[in-house]
Amino acid sequence: MDFTCAILAGGRSTRMGRDKATLKVFDKALIQQVYEKARHVFKDILIVSNHHESFYGIEAPIIRDILPIQSSIVGIASALLAANTTYVFVLACDMPFVSVQSIELVLKEVHGDDIILPHTRSGFEPLHAVYNRSCISVMLTRIGLQRLKITDLFPFFSVKEVGEHPAFMDRGVSVFTNITVEDDLSLVQRLGNG
Repeated sequence: MDFTCAILAGGRSTRMGRDKATLKVFDKALIQQVYEKARHVFKDILIVSNHHESFYGIEAPIIRDILPIQSSIVGIASALLAANTTYVFVLACDMPFVSVQSIELVLKEVHGDDIILPHTRSGFEPLHAVYNRSCISVMLTRIGLQRLKITDLFPFFSVKEVGEHPAFMDRGVSVFTNITVEDDLSLVQRLGNG
């Protein structure tokens, strides 16, 4: 089965106060780290961003959001519309501990459901998940209604939850750890040096 990987890099990073995608962690931009992991798994990768024309060291097309609304659901719908595959694996650009193993584990659970995503003690992980193009019309309707929470989509679709698994940890750190504020950056850098 073929998949497209879409890396969402279009957020304004208002809480961080600077562009997270190009933020350097462990001597590389966050998006470059995520891209390099994705490249081990996917042949087709695209990046969703309204704020970038290109990224150093990344050879992937950059598509723009279909609507000028800052929301992950808009980025996901944009990726689904742009993809040439039935399924799209969506990744946030700000998860420095994401791993090939965590991605492959979720991909192995794709058997016809509309949405396949991890569900751990911390909750759902909709930005480390697979979406079927069958989600497009409902997503567009929900966006039009300003209903932008991804988990609010679940009643409309068949959802496969992937439970706790060792592949979701890397050196004792959750692969879903993301950088939202400066304190997260300091924590991630400390963990990475440990």
